[in-house]
Amino acid sequence: MLAPPRPTKITTFGSIGPVGPVALAVAALAGWRLTGPALWADELATWGAVRLSWSQLWQLSGAVDAVVTPYYAAMKVWTAVAGTGTVALRLPSALAIVGTTILVAVIGRRVGGDRAGLLGGLLFAAVPAVSRYAQEARPYAIVMFFAALALWCLLRIIERPSVGGAVGYAAAVAAAGLAHPLGGLLMVAGHALTARRLRWWWAVPAAVGCVPALLLAVAGARQNAQVSWITLADVNSWQGLPQNVFASAAVGGIVIVLAVLGTRREPAFLALAGAAFVPPVLLLLTGTVHPIWVGRYVLIAVAPMAVLAAVGALRAGQAQAIAAVAVTLLVSFPVQLELREPAGHAEDSTRIAQVIGPRYRDGDVAVFPDTHPSIPWAARDIYQRYLPAPRPPDVLAVAPQRTGGRLLARECPAAACLGDPPRIWVIRVDDAGDPLKDMAPGKRQRISRGYRPVGTWKYPLLTITLLERRS
Repeated sequence: MLAPPRPTKITTFGSIGPVGPVALAVAALAGWRLTGPALWADELATWGAVRLSWSQLWQLSGAVDAVVTPYYAAMKVWTAVAGTGTVALRLPSALAIVGTTILVAVIGRRVGGDRAGLLGGLLFAAVPAVSRYAQEARPYAIVMFFAALALWCLLRIIERPSVGGAVGYAAAVAAAGLAHPLGGLLMVAGHALTARRLRWWWAVPAAVGCVPALLLAVAGARQNAQVSWITLADVNSWQGLPQNVFASAAVGGIVIVLAVLGTRREPAFLALAGAAFVPPVLLLLTGTVHPIWVGRYVLIAVAPMAVLAAVGALRAGQAQAIAAVAVTLLVSFPVQLELREPAGHAEDSTRIAQVIGPRYRDGDVAVFPDTHPSIPWAARDIYQRYLPAPRPPDVLAVAPQRTGGRLLARECPAAACLGDPPRIWVIRVDDAGDPLKDMAPGKRQRISRGYRPVGTWKYPLLTITLLERRS
């Protein structure tokens, strides 16, 4: 049995080792077909938010999405320079994943030598969810980076407590909490189980670092409409954890088993185990009594799990470890391909132009569900982003989305401004059999009385129905 070497000092960033190869590997994966998947509902929410004025953004945050406002603000600054194209929107996430992979390699090298750093970085890059969120204009990749940075700082404190290490840890925790408050707090909970022996060296910077996350959590406590779709966790949720967190049940199963095998009763390994296993288990347990379990909320656990998995694989021998990584990459590849398809992010948004564009006639109008329970903003965002002019006018909107402190557009009451168009395009973000579902009663009644469906096109999270006026 070939055990990995166990260095006695924290690896510094100036020591390259396995960093270069894994950084290049994940950069290639992050950039591979970066624009292939269409922006889906949550990414479109980012696109919509960064196009607001600063006063409109602050007004919106008082009503919805307060917990995401720091990310929106940072992205607004970025897009003022880079623009709002798909590459510009997703590039910060791609860069964050490259940074996280470098940290995985550095941490892996610290606890298990160059081989552990290299294999840990490759395992991390092989996880389909890593590529998925490297190519998503949301804060999940950002919080993964700061969570990995906080873990690296924690390992330095464990080895040699210092004011500099404590300040760095507090800053990383604060940044993680600003990116994603729930992820940041779950991360600290994972650290708490293994950092208690550090006493004030951990407790004080952790408490200071948690302040931004707690403030955002309080601000967003009453803004629960965007998560109203979440249901209570059950047995199926536990069974589905590998798929939900890793975007592949097979890859998730391999990494989890290897991570368990890589855990040891040493401070550094216990810190890794706490960061890897506590957040998903804690959120799942909480999810059984309060609807909060979502796999992407615990992506912070993937980096430490990849490090432990590399160590676990190396415990069986170098050849066996290489074989384990090769199998993981092989199993991951079909999912990686699927994630880069136009509907790779679950919503085939670009289809709207293919359907409506060549069929558009003068006099056509577009209408949207206004009480959709999950992602009510997405249909209008798809229409605005992916359907170029000339296009059917959005005749019912009297104020656009995300203005006046409202997420949704303001429409004229009871569809009074509909007029008498010859055809109506109904754009939805589900596959409901009734195209008029989730519409206000007056609007629904007016349209159903005067129009009949003559064509329907269904794609992932996009259904387009054409109605014609009854003769």
